[in-house]
Amino acid sequence: MQRQTALTWAWASAWWLLTGLVWTGQMYEAFSGQVASSYLLRTEMAKAVLWIPLTMFLIWWVGRHPIERGTTIRSIGWLALAVAGIIVMRAVCVASFNPWIGWHAQLPGWPALLRTSFLSNLLTAWMIIGVAHALLFARRERLRQQQHAELHSQLSQARFEALAARLDPHFLFNALHSISEVMHRDVAAADRMVVGLGGLLRQSIDGAATQHATLGEQIELLEDYVGIEQVRLGARLRFYLDADESLYSVMVPRLLLQPLVENAIRYAIAPSVEPGSIRVTAERRENRLLLKVCDDGSGGAIVLPGQGVGLASARARLQCLFGDDFRFQVETSPASGTCVAIDLPLQRLSEAV
Repeated sequence: MQRQTALTWAWASAWWLLTGLVWTGQMYEAFSGQVASSYLLRTEMAKAVLWIPLTMFLIWWVGRHPIERGTTIRSIGWLALAVAGIIVMRAVCVASFNPWIGWHAQLPGWPALLRTSFLSNLLTAWMIIGVAHALLFARRERLRQQQHAELHSQLSQARFEALAARLDPHFLFNALHSISEVMHRDVAAADRMVVGLGGLLRQSIDGAATQHATLGEQIELLEDYVGIEQVRLGARLRFYLDADESLYSVMVPRLLLQPLVENAIRYAIAPSVEPGSIRVTAERRENRLLLKVCDDGSGGAIVLPGQGVGLASARARLQCLFGDDFRFQVETSPASGTCVAIDLPLQRLSEAV
């Protein structure tokens, strides 16, 4: 608020000083150079400078009594009172400062001073009131837009956190279920799976308060999860990662890749007795990041289109974070399996919101 007030003082001062110079030039031309420029500069600049505090007063007064629906008559009354006060104040200033400024060689009486002040300042005062209303309403609109943006951001954050809250227990529950399947037949393998689960838990807790994570962090989490599933599925699950390490510092939504891989394992790899593979790729194309999660199953990874915590949640979280600036495409066929392709803006750590 103090900064805005100081800025308003600066703009008002600059405007009236410039106006004083313009008045000086106009008067000099009007008198065809017959009146000393120093005298005109002194008198016209003094008239302009007196308007600076009065302008600030009117801006403040309009803030207290703006003309709005429901208060129009009362506000106009208060504003008219302020204008009347300014007319009297200008007359008083002329009478007080005339010995130093020299507006009049012989100071006229009060009726003449008030009449001259009325004719000279009435329109100017109401014009300032109009400008003050424009500034007031523009400031209110700017505040409304800021509040709208903040509310939208908070809503997106809440929605994102709600979706992430569904994902966290979901994949942890599935990991525990996988461990329970292996525990009774291979204790050593179950032990390795518990170690992998510890990595999952650590990353889940560390990143729970953030929307974004680096691609490297998400790949590390993904490898922990796939490690658990490879113990359970053995040779039936083959996992391939093709990502340039220069992209590991790129920011991506937290828990973006893991649910897609989990979806592929659950619906494309686990139901089949034949070995299957999942390939995750990450590449840069100009200022975009392209991610793919593909399996070579029978296309069953989307047997229920848009299902719960996999594809639908990934799409919804991307919508929260990027609006329309992303592409989420799913292609499937019995011959080539399912491939989920994601196109995002490429963001480094300092650019992520």
